[in-house]
Amino acid sequence: MTPNYITYTAFALICLLLLTLPFVPAFREWLRPTDFAALPISANYTTDIDHFARRLHADVSAKLGLGEPTGYEDFEFVDDPDWAAGTELDWGKAEKRLIARSSIASPLPIHSAQPVYVQGSLRAGAESVFPALYATGDIDLGEHSIVKDWAHADGVLRMGPRSVALRRVSAGSAIELGNEAWFERLNAPTLRFGAQLSPVPSPADAVQAPASYADLPGAVQQTPLLYLIRGDCALPAGSIYRGSLVVTGFLTIGAATTIVGDIKAREGVSIGHRASVQGAVTCEKRVYIYKDASAWGPVVSESDILIGASALVGLPEAPTTVTARNIIVEDGVVVHGTLWAREIGMVKQA
Repeated sequence: MTPNYITYTAFALICLLLLTLPFVPAFREWLRPTDFAALPISANYTTDIDHFARRLHADVSAKLGLGEPTGYEDFEFVDDPDWAAGTELDWGKAEKRLIARSSIASPLPIHSAQPVYVQGSLRAGAESVFPALYATGDIDLGEHSIVKDWAHADGVLRMGPRSVALRRVSAGSAIELGNEAWFERLNAPTLRFGAQLSPVPSPADAVQAPASYADLPGAVQQTPLLYLIRGDCALPAGSIYRGSLVVTGFLTIGAATTIVGDIKAREGVSIGHRASVQGAVTCEKRVYIYKDASAWGPVVSESDILIGASALVGLPEAPTTVTARNIIVEDGVVVHGTLWAREIGMVKQA
C-alpha cells in the first residue's frame, strides 16, 4: 500500500467521522427516546390571559396535595377567623404567597404584598391593593382598588368606580368595572361597564330598506360579496346591506343601518346610533361605535376605539375580541369575550 493511498484513506475516514458525529445524539434519541414531554414556555412570553392564574392554581393544588408537584409550593395560610376578616393579619408584611381556605369578607381595605389564593369568594373594602389575586368564587373590590399584575375569579369579578386593573384580568362568568375604572386586558364570557345596564335595541325594530353597495358612488365589485370604494363612504340611515365593504377613506354607517358582513376602512369608521355590523370591523385609524350600536366583531384598530353608552360587542354564543392602542367604553357597554387596550383602557361615565 503506497503512502499516498494510506493518507487518502485516513483523510476519508476522518471526514466520514466528522460528518457522522452530529447525527449521534439523534440516533441515540431514536433508540431510547427521552425528550417526549412538552417543552416549558416562560411565563414572560405566554399570551394566554389566564396563564398566571393557572400556574398559581397548580402551585396551590400541589401544596394541598391535590395535584402534581410543581416545585413552587411555598405558601402561608390565612386560617384564623380574624385574619379571614382582614382585621388582624398584616397582609403587607407577608413574605410568602397566601392561601385562604375559606371566603374572605372585609369592610376594610386589604393591602397585600403577596399574591393571594382564596378557596371561595373575596370581598374587600375600598382602596384595596393586590399584586395578584385568585378566587374560586367571586371577587368584589371596592372603589379605588388596584390589581397590579393579574386577577382571576372562577365566578364574577367586580371592581368599583375609579379602580385600576393592570395587566391581565379574567373571570369564568363575568367582569364588571365601575365608572372611571382603568384597565388593560380583560377576558370573560361577559364584560359589563359602568353603573347602568340597558338593553340594546335591535336594528330590526326600525324600518330598514334593502340596499346594495353597487349603488354607492365609486363602488367597485371585487367578488360577488365584496365591494371596494376609494375615498370616503357614507351609508344612509335605515338601510340593510349584505356583503363586505372595503373603504380607503372614512366609513360612516348611518343610524339604524345593518351590515351583514365585514367592513374595513383606512381613515376611520363610525357606526351610528342603533346601527349594527354583523361581522368584523377593521381599521387603521379610530373606530367609533355610538350609543346603542352593536358589532359582532372582532373589532380591531391600530389607533383608538370608542364604544358609546349601552353598545354591544360580540354575542354570548360567539365571544369576540376588541383590541386597539387605546379603548374608551361608556356606561352600560357590554362586551362578550376579550378587551385588550395595548396602552390605556378607561370606563367613561356617559
